[in-house]
Amino acid sequence: MTRLEVIFSEITKANAFADVGCDHGYASEYVIKNNLANKVYASDISEKCLKKAENLLKDYLGKSVFTFVCDGLKNVPKADEVLIAGMGGEEIISVLKGAGYYPDKLILQPMKNTDKVRAFLSQSGYKLIKDYTFKDKKFYDLIVAERGIENLTDDEITFGKDNLKGLYPAFNEKISREIELNKKVLENAYLSDENRLSTQKRLSKLEEIYDRVK
Repeated sequence: MTRLEVIFSEITKANAFADVGCDHGYASEYVIKNNLANKVYASDISEKCLKKAENLLKDYLGKSVFTFVCDGLKNVPKADEVLIAGMGGEEIISVLKGAGYYPDKLILQPMKNTDKVRAFLSQSGYKLIKDYTFKDKKFYDLIVAERGIENLTDDEITFGKDNLKGLYPAFNEKISREIELNKKVLENAYLSDENRLSTQKRLSKLEEIYDRVK
């Protein structure tokens, strides 16, 4: 499946759905056309990007779709299900902190720093329902979280809870590539002692994880 298809597959029925950083508005369109929400709130910090979404969703504007030019969830009415995809992990955390409330369900697709997102969710009263890596030319992480209590291990925070169950070939491939990359780094004769030590430590952990999931 494509990246968007994977993300869409995790969307469930909600009263109010928020598509944060909506860009072209494809997720909002999917939700409306599949009757997955009574109201859809599409927001983007870029007015230019939001115009693209408004053009796509013009038949629904002011009826079931409402658009907002704003930073994250600021100025957006409360939604029980929120999608934030294509942002960095720290940016996603900033959006959630600035919302003023914690939605019942989150669908998150960080582009980097996924470990920080996992740690934040665990500390903020969320349980990770799904947490896995998939591939669409590149590797992506996807998290589905709901309100609840869960204490994640260090490995679960670093690599993803479901990935460690060995059920996702994309994760195994990603770890295998990282192992080879770290081995090549260690072949550099000019690598500083500090960097060599940290790379060796990372390689050891990657090999441990790979042996566990393969």
